[in-house]
Amino acid sequence: MVVPTNTADRDGAEQYNTLLAFWLGALVYGLYCVLFIHSVKIMVRRRRSHRAWPAMVFSCATYLIFILTTIYMGLNISRFLYAFSPEWTEASNGKLPIYHLRDYTPSPRFAKMVIMAILIWLGDALTIFRCFIIWDKNWWVVLAPIILWTFSVSNSSIVTMEFHNPNTLPPQLVKSLNGIIFPVNIALICLTTGLITFRIGHQYRLSRAAGLRRHGRGVGLLTIIKIVVESAMIFAFHQISICIAFYIGNPGLRQIFTETLVSSIGATFALITIRVEDSKHEATSQFTLPHIYSAKTVSRLRAGTI
Repeated sequence: MVVPTNTADRDGAEQYNTLLAFWLGALVYGLYCVLFIHSVKIMVRRRRSHRAWPAMVFSCATYLIFILTTIYMGLNISRFLYAFSPEWTEASNGKLPIYHLRDYTPSPRFAKMVIMAILIWLGDALTIFRCFIIWDKNWWVVLAPIILWTFSVSNSSIVTMEFHNPNTLPPQLVKSLNGIIFPVNIALICLTTGLITFRIGHQYRLSRAAGLRRHGRGVGLLTIIKIVVESAMIFAFHQISICIAFYIGNPGLRQIFTETLVSSIGATFALITIRVEDSKHEATSQFTLPHIYSAKTVSRLRAGTI
């Protein structure tokens, strides 16, 4: 990244970092497309034998995330093409493209921010839904995550509207609200991942204590924990990086991780589907105990339908 020294250098550095973020975001989107196609093949094969409604919810959400991410990338490409076109040069009297790229008031830029917010909300909501299913639809368990999610939606909605209509709120309030968006999301990810991991780990300990028997091919509970934690780390890593960049005052680093965050959301869920399927093929034997509690939930986990 370029380090700015004065106004002209700062504009040049921001433009360079924005371009770098754009191409890195495009690269991650390309990788996401590969993962998405692979996950769709798995979901189509799985649909013939697994028609549970949680699996249908995740399948529909996977398609929706891909559509929204593609629209986001299309808006981003359009924005960059215009910023570096002769039309912008003439309309702006020779200003650098970054002056257009940093403007949040045009409708395409606002739509881009809204889509990013929706994708983050959707990713968090799916994680809460997975936690809800694994805990046998216990609303009390997911009450705290739902409260955090509601606060996150409200907070980011206010910030998004403020960027589209500047000076509606006091600058200090906007800065405070903007600064807690990602910490709240990080707390939500850690909480839901911890609840999911605890539930599956507790099931594993009960199975070991009660006695195990072999059960063909499938996905082990410890493998499920590993997949869940690794996937959560990808999502959390991006948001932690954005949070750190915000508080240390590094807009270039924040821009880079923000642009790659969008595609990484869908890639995370596609990767879960792929990892579960690969683990099913790698496993040669599996231990279960059908009569202990949550057997239905665990069987869904091992089948990869949650």
